[in-house]
Amino acid sequence: MSAEQGQEGQAASAPRRRAPRPTNLVTTPKEPRPGFTAVGRVLRPHALRGEVRVAAFSATARNLQRGRPVYLGGVRRTVEQARPDQDQWILKLSGLTGRTAAESFRGELVEAADNDVLRDDDESYFVHELIGLRVITEDGKDLGTVVEVITTGANDVYVAAGEGGEVLVPAIGEVVQRIDVSTGVMAITPLPGMLDETR
Repeated sequence: MSAEQGQEGQAASAPRRRAPRPTNLVTTPKEPRPGFTAVGRVLRPHALRGEVRVAAFSATARNLQRGRPVYLGGVRRTVEQARPDQDQWILKLSGLTGRTAAESFRGELVEAADNDVLRDDDESYFVHELIGLRVITEDGKDLGTVVEVITTGANDVYVAAGEGGEVLVPAIGEVVQRIDVSTGVMAITPLPGMLDETR
């Protein structure tokens, strides 16, 4: 029986209320600053030594490894320690010495300078680069823009939303013919049955 439920013959004590956690999620930018690439996002503090739990924006998390320079809160920091924990990373960054300091960055983007960012390969993209791309078929049909990237066990799936509704675009070479971030276009060849007849 929990302390909140009380013990037999005693009145149950009033449940304790936790003080609200400070958060800056409302003011946290969704896009990286000009000249920077978002390589992850702080989910929450980890333990008491100033470590943060981070969701990486690439499969290998190359930019979050020990010794890499990153920017958090607009300040250049160095990754002093990095260890994977399931699908997340626990990082110790220079300048963060306690849980309170780490808490203040909850929800913040972890950035790398564009001229210093490491990509998984020449054809890899960060999620924020894909969001907003115009999805068109080879014959010129406009399917809308990418609004979400779903990670699955086999391959990512891009969700394109337009006037005709949503289309799920598997991120495979058979379908995605070209991604041009500079022009904001993703060209695809739909699989049979991928588009309904009304499109």
